[in-house]
Amino acid sequence: MTRFEPSLERIRRDILKFAEFTSSREEGHTRISFSREDKDARAHVSGLMEEARLAVSIDAAGNIIGRRRGRDAKPGILAGSHLDTVREGGRFDGIAGVVAAIETARRFEELGVENVHPIEVVVFLAEEPSPFGLSFIGSRSMAGKLSRDQITTLRDDTGRFLAEAIAEMGGDPPNIGRARRSPDDILAYLELHIEQGPHLNRSCTRIGAVTGIVGTWRASIEVIGRNDHAGTTPMALRKDALAAASEAVLAVERVCRSFEGVVGTVSRVEVSPNALNVIPGRVTMGMEIRSLHGDVADRVHAALRAELCHIMDERGVTIAFELWKSSEPVLFSANMVRRIRHICDQLGVSCSELPSGAGHDANHLAEIAPTGMIFVPSRDGRSHCPEEWSEFEDIALGTEVLAQLIYKIDAGIST
Repeated sequence: MTRFEPSLERIRRDILKFAEFTSSREEGHTRISFSREDKDARAHVSGLMEEARLAVSIDAAGNIIGRRRGRDAKPGILAGSHLDTVREGGRFDGIAGVVAAIETARRFEELGVENVHPIEVVVFLAEEPSPFGLSFIGSRSMAGKLSRDQITTLRDDTGRFLAEAIAEMGGDPPNIGRARRSPDDILAYLELHIEQGPHLNRSCTRIGAVTGIVGTWRASIEVIGRNDHAGTTPMALRKDALAAASEAVLAVERVCRSFEGVVGTVSRVEVSPNALNVIPGRVTMGMEIRSLHGDVADRVHAALRAELCHIMDERGVTIAFELWKSSEPVLFSANMVRRIRHICDQLGVSCSELPSGAGHDANHLAEIAPTGMIFVPSRDGRSHCPEEWSEFEDIALGTEVLAQLIYKIDAGIST
């Protein structure tokens, strides 16, 4: 078995360098898409690609692509991730996947690997929620899911149109359709990422073979009670919307805990009239549930409705509950999962199959190409926060797995 032995020192150097491209106004690491910090990081990644002897270009959607020529013109093998962060985020989300893909290209160059298919390192534009209220802008475009109407109507809080912002990043908004890739163009899309959850870390497992990305169902819950004086209304006569809403929050937690592989969160609450001496008469809440399986989500929905009906009967309030699907579950190729596990077996490292509870650019690439994701552990499962941390040794190991996977797919090795 050929070993690629990625450079631990280069991986550490590159990740820590990207951490310097951050706003000085917040704690942690803030590199919002389309910001000055994002532009500086993009310029740096283009330089790294050139050092790895990749031909660098920017597609119409603003995605940066570093291409290593193959014997054949197409289809290509794509690998990468994103550079932008959430506000006050961490050093590794997205960055680890970009650095791993570039290091793989470096090692292929240093070892004289003659690839059959083109290998493309892709840095997707705006994976995280952007100032335009839209995430996955680059990968949506590559999957043909970003329209001219969207880029010419969506604005940020300064009034700038999304099309203008894409042009500032080197894209070509009038020809946004040219960023679309067809299934004939892509042999596989591969993404290394930190897990952003606790499973690998808790089980002391080195590598995760990702089976898919959960779907998200979001809901609005409105509880209507009755405003009354907080000092004169007896407890037995109250229709306290906040007390009923508190029971609803606990019902969400209780129901979601009863289904394996489901998570549920209530994370936005508005209380009216929100005055110390008035019993709350109205509460509106936002919630979401996530699962890899749509049928389970349907059963969660039914169970939660039954709980809310019980709360209404007990407390004499009205609860309006509206659930809608925000994103479909994405199941990755079982063959890709097997490949990752087999490579880990050959390397003698532990590997577990697990779903991703967070969304990734792979959500959209999976619609046009066989897709695989490699997870490496996150310390204490923390992510999207300054405490986000993954060991550089784990990222180097994940890079070895990525390089092996690209090499085997390119060579047509089935296992």
